[in-house]
Parts: sequence; C-alpha cells; structure tokens
Amino acid sequence: MQFKKGLKNFLIFLVLISFVPAYAKPSIQRVTKGSMLTFTGWCLSDAAMAKIIADKELEGQRCQLKVDKQRETLSAKFNLDINTLRVRLSTVQNEHDSIMKIKGEEIERLEEAALQRPNNYWYLFTAGGFVVGATSVLVIIFALGG
Repeated sequence: MQFKKGLKNFLIFLVLISFVPAYAKPSIQRVTKGSMLTFTGWCLSDAAMAKIIADKELEGQRCQLKVDKQRETLSAKFNLDINTLRVRLSTVQNEHDSIMKIKGEEIERLEEAALQRPNNYWYLFTAGGFVVGATSVLVIIFALGG
C-alpha cells in the first residue's frame, strides 16, 4: 500500500512536470535572493531540488528492495509449505508401513491358526460330491424319458 502511494505521488509529480507548454523553452537559472526571473515557474531551494533528484535516482533501488523483501517473504512461506508437506508425506508413509506390517503379522497369525486345526472331513466332502453328481445324472436320465 505504501509502495503504491509513493509511486502514485511520483507519477503525479512526473505528469505535472511534463505538462510544460511545448512553446516554452526550458530554462534553468540560478536564482539569488532579490533577483528577478525572466520566466514564470517554480522556484525550488537547493535542498528541495536535491531531494527531487535523489528521489528519482533512488526510486529504482527502493522498488528493488521492496521486490527483494517480497520475494524473500514468499520464498520463506513456500519453503515452509514444502517442508510441512514433506513431513506429512513422511508421516503418512510411516503410518502406511506400520499398517502393512500389522496386516502381514495378522495374516501369518491366521495362517498358523488355520494350520493348527486342519480340516479332516475331506472324505465327507468327496462322498457328498459323488452323491450330488450321481443324483444329477439320474435326474437328467429320468427327465429325458429314460
């Protein structure tokens, strides 16, 4: 906001200076106390003229300082955001790894539990399969007219 105000004042000053009529010859005279001028215009003290010249010369440096400050501020903010995201990524990766480790341990525990109690009823399933198969064949034979 301060930068815009300073730039605005500088531009107003620049516009005011540039509206010197085209037919008027620019003239520079050293004015001493009590002397008469040959033209109408603004009289500035040496300090005021020095300030105008210095402000004009230093305006670029001021702008560059403001740009550098803004760049450093944004760079620090973006670096903070990037580091925060890196920490979050690391945390999520560690969480994922621990969940996968727990899942693997649970699968191993369930496999061991299943192997400790083997299914010894295989002969019942085999006999059931023969009975269902034979019944299906007989039903089809009798259904087709046989």
